[in-house]
Amino acid sequence: MIKKYFLLTIIFFIFFIPPNLAAETKRTPLRDELPNLKRLSDYTIGERRVVKALKYEDRGKYKKANKLYSEALEFFLLANEQIPANANVYFYLGFTSKKLKKVLDAEIYYSLGLEVDPNHIKINNYFGKLHLENNNIIEAKQRLKKLENCNCEDYDELDKKIKELKKIEN
Repeated sequence: MIKKYFLLTIIFFIFFIPPNLAAETKRTPLRDELPNLKRLSDYTIGERRVVKALKYEDRGKYKKANKLYSEALEFFLLANEQIPANANVYFYLGFTSKKLKKVLDAEIYYSLGLEVDPNHIKINNYFGKLHLENNNIIEAKQRLKKLENCNCEDYDELDKKIKELKKIEN
């Protein structure tokens, strides 16, 4: 009989003892008790949305891509408030604006980016392409001239597009 009571007492303490009364029990913290986890920056979130939108665009899902471009634009605007005068933020603002057919906004953002960093390779390349779409070859050549010394694909890409446009005009 004593063995039964002893066994029941042990079982009771094992299953019903409050955790704060146990001396050596380790608890795993709940989600709310975790330390402050680092949140991704608005710039990083926007960048990820652009990458995802480009994948949708490649698959022909333009409606989803445009939705992601709109979201990315919002995140880059927030990033611009947090990190003012950053050429990479201006590049993505211009890029997403162009994708959303906001050509004037794209020109403004690319221009602001070039004021911050006149030799930014991507801004010069995409701004040159934007000038070509607007049939402004002189400005596109100026962007190409900035890319001369970079020895990169962006120079070759813009140069090829300018030559193609010249062939079409002649």
